[in-house]
Amino acid sequence: MALRIVIVGPGRVGTACGIRLRQNGADLLGFVGRHAERTAAAVRTVGAGAVLPPAAVARAHVVLFAVADPDLAAAIAAMREMAPVRRCSLWVHTSGRYDHSVFGDLGERRVGCLHPVAPFADAVSGAAAMVGAPGVYCGEPRALRLLHRLCELLDLQPVPVGALDRGLYHAACALAANGLTALWDIVERAFAAAGLDSSATQLLARELMQRAMAECAARGAVAALSGPVRRGDAATVALHRQRLHGALPAAEQAYTGLMQVALELSRRAGLPAAAAEPVARALADIVPPR
Repeated sequence: MALRIVIVGPGRVGTACGIRLRQNGADLLGFVGRHAERTAAAVRTVGAGAVLPPAAVARAHVVLFAVADPDLAAAIAAMREMAPVRRCSLWVHTSGRYDHSVFGDLGERRVGCLHPVAPFADAVSGAAAMVGAPGVYCGEPRALRLLHRLCELLDLQPVPVGALDRGLYHAACALAANGLTALWDIVERAFAAAGLDSSATQLLARELMQRAMAECAARGAVAALSGPVRRGDAATVALHRQRLHGALPAAEQAYTGLMQVALELSRRAGLPAAAAEPVARALADIVPPR
C-alpha cells in the first residue's frame, strides 16, 4: 500500500519533497499552508494532491513539516490544536536545527526528523539536488523504519544518527553550503577586480574550487592544502591582504580568517615554526595603506 502523505509547508523544501514523493509513487494527499495561493502553486508544481485543511492529516500515514526553522514550533502547536489524532502516524520535520524533541509528547503518534542535506535555491532544482543526497534522520525507536523508508521515497541516501549538538551540526551544514556559496562570490569578485572577464572568472573559480574539494575528499584537508601559507611565504600573504584590502575590504577579512585556518593546517602538516611565525604576523598585522 502506498504511503499517504500530507506536507505542512508549501515552500521550496516542501514542494521539492512533494516532487520526489510523487515521482516515487507515494500517495501525496496535498499541502497544508497559511496562504491559499502559495499552497495552490505548490500543488500545481508537483502535479498531485490538493490544498488541504488541517483536518486532512487524519487520513495520512506521514505528516511532513517543511516550514522555516523560526516557524516550526508554532506550526506544530497549531496542528496539534486543529488536527485530529491518527494512531501511529508519523510526524516528521525537515529542519537541520531541531531534533524530534521539538514535537513534545504526541501520544500515539510517532515522531522524527529528516534533514535533506541539499541546496534548495528553488523547488525544482532542489528536487533534483535531493537525488543521492544525504538524508540525516533521527527519531524515537518506533519511527526509525518509516523514516528510513521516507528517505528512500525522497531519493535520499539514509544517514541515521543519534544525539547530536544540533547547533553545531546546523552550523557545519551552513558553512559547507552557504559558506562555500559566499566564498564563490568573493572569488568571482576578486578575479573580476584583477581584470579577468566573466568567462575566465567562472572557469578559474570552478576549476580551483572543484579540484580543491576533490583533493580534500580524497586526502583530507591537511594533505590537500597547498599555496603560500603552506609554503610559509609571508611576503605573498602580506601582498594578498594589501591588494584585497584596497579592492575588496570584505574579501580581505574573509581571506584573513580562512588563511588563519590554513596556517593551523600547515602547522599540522609539518610547517616549521620558523616559517609559520612570519605568516602568523602577516595575518595579524594591520594592513598598511597602498
